[in-house]
Amino acid sequence: MTAGQKFKEEKEEALNARKERIFSSAFELFSKEGIDTIAINDIARNAEIGVASLYRYYTTKDQIAIQTAVWVWQKELETFLPLVSGPDFDSLNGIDQLKKIFDGFLYLYENEKKFLSFVYFFDSYAVRQSISKEDLSEYESTIKQIQVIVSKAIDKGLQDKSIVCPQGIESNQLYFTVMHALFSMVQKLSLSNSLLKMNDDVTAVKQVQLLSTLLINSLKG
Repeated sequence: MTAGQKFKEEKEEALNARKERIFSSAFELFSKEGIDTIAINDIARNAEIGVASLYRYYTTKDQIAIQTAVWVWQKELETFLPLVSGPDFDSLNGIDQLKKIFDGFLYLYENEKKFLSFVYFFDSYAVRQSISKEDLSEYESTIKQIQVIVSKAIDKGLQDKSIVCPQGIESNQLYFTVMHALFSMVQKLSLSNSLLKMNDDVTAVKQVQLLSTLLINSLKG
């Protein structure tokens, strides 16, 4: 490695480390306070970098919010993907692969409440700001990595007869329906399960487990 190459590598490492601090700072603030109330100055201060430095990378809060969302999902995928890959997972039939994937939602509820809160605030912010689908393309591509895994499990189940798709329902319709149902449940439970006294009647964990079981049983071949 030449001196020039080493300098370039060190410069890129420093840039990546600085962006990591920006995203980590933004995530902490956004997941706690929401996005609307947080200013770029707040993010820079929390990340302990100059505002001018932050503006060199991102000129609007929309850009920071989107890139933070991409970063957050990538972090979640680093935890999730090892659970649904490898020889042990590949050896399962389709319905058991789907069950393994559904187990990840209980993990989300128990361990990733900041993530669930952030996604709620980000989705709300993106709608209010009318952020275009084009600007969200990288964000969408990151999330689609999960769609690929779940869709493969569904297709495998349809082939090995461990999954029966309701008549007239396509596999992609099945994917969006079950995933939105589970994600919406764990997100709501994470955000407001302690709001009302009646919510104490059935634990959140039990509700997530029950919905997962109902979905699996309804799809079993």
